[in-house]
Amino acid sequence: MSGGSYVGIPPNKSFVNALRMEVGLADAGIFVESRDKSNKPALYPTFEINVTENKRLWPIVVMENRGLIYCALPLMPQEAYTSQNKSDVSLADLPSVSTAVEAILGLSQCVSLTSSMTSLTPALTMQLHQFVNTCMPFGNVMCTNPALTTQLINPTGKGKAKQPFWNPGPHKGKSQVVIHIKEEIRCMQFSHSEVQDVLEVYGSVICKVEVEGTAPEICVNLTQPGSDGRGLAVSPEVSNVENTAVSSRLRFRPCNSQPLCHYSLPHLTEPPIHGAFKLTVNNNLATVHMQLQLQTGMKNQFQQLEVHIPFSGLQVMSVKPSPSVGSVSVQADNLLVWNVGSKFPTKTLTATLNAICKLRKLQKKTDKQQTDTTDTLPSWERSLNSCALVHFKVADHTYSNTRIDPQSIIISTANKVRCSITSECVSGQYKIWNSEGEVPITAEMPVQELQDLFVQ
Repeated sequence: MSGGSYVGIPPNKSFVNALRMEVGLADAGIFVESRDKSNKPALYPTFEINVTENKRLWPIVVMENRGLIYCALPLMPQEAYTSQNKSDVSLADLPSVSTAVEAILGLSQCVSLTSSMTSLTPALTMQLHQFVNTCMPFGNVMCTNPALTTQLINPTGKGKAKQPFWNPGPHKGKSQVVIHIKEEIRCMQFSHSEVQDVLEVYGSVICKVEVEGTAPEICVNLTQPGSDGRGLAVSPEVSNVENTAVSSRLRFRPCNSQPLCHYSLPHLTEPPIHGAFKLTVNNNLATVHMQLQLQTGMKNQFQQLEVHIPFSGLQVMSVKPSPSVGSVSVQADNLLVWNVGSKFPTKTLTATLNAICKLRKLQKKTDKQQTDTTDTLPSWERSLNSCALVHFKVADHTYSNTRIDPQSIIISTANKVRCSITSECVSGQYKIWNSEGEVPITAEMPVQELQDLFVQ
């Protein structure tokens, strides 16, 4: 396929040595330009290793589990692996990489391998062969779900009824399709006019199918207002995608308990919860002010809504809280937890916390000296340059209004199918930084300004 640009797989010993160097397990204290240069694109979990002086092997999908390194080499389009510039490569456009990740995860879960083993026993060798031959025939990944894999290798069903490969367990009951949309929101708010806040909204769609037929084909409409479909990455089971202005029609074979697709929505810029965090310190007293404002488009019904304010290296001796709603507690001695409750006040959609905390510095106990409980804190930089973490979970809701219409689901082998669609919106890393502290950002290097300066 690739002609003279083909890169063969090196012998085992050479491959392992090159891989150990590339992931930093060898020559970790030495600068290696191909590995350590600052402008190298980070395309994890894929790595590029040196085979010869002029040839490199890419992409090697590398993952670690229980002290063992698992590797997979997916088949790639020629233009992808022969390109010298990896800065323009998006792993979301390479479904074979996702397939390799699924294969590694399935292998690591289905075969009991640990780092303490010095060699493979005959029983483990047989398990490996069974997994590869059954779930990855001729290198084509068909099934990596541990529960389904076990039923495939050791079938328990009896009788002449044929079961489809994607669901070898006998199906009893009405045909149904269960779809779950999980959306996560990552946000960083700085409360500084010179620093722009960061918001990322992303999610995944998982489909579970229990219908009759050996090879049903399913069509669903995924609606995402304001999205053009560019942030959608589908699994290898999806055979066709038709994008419109507000929706994407997916045609696929069943892939139980596996993500059907992943999506990201960069056009969303307003956070669902806007926060303001102010922390000041005077001797060993810390004054905390926290305010949360629920924005339009977010459902005011939470299964979880908490704010965690950590005091790293310190201990909270006592706290005098004054929350407008909810309750305040201290966990693990240095974590102030504000449980806001299940909803914001209906009229204002605002929740406020004022608290005064008495702190002390943590000291290690020794045999000759006990901890001084009256010690004051000489430095507060770590506490001032801190953030509050917001944790929330909302059921039957997505902030992006991503949804699937049950009436749009079509199954080729079934006329009447029960459809169940659920969704949830959860917080990822949702941080609100202290407005009284320094902002942890990295500024871009003014290359053009420096060049003009040198010319002058």
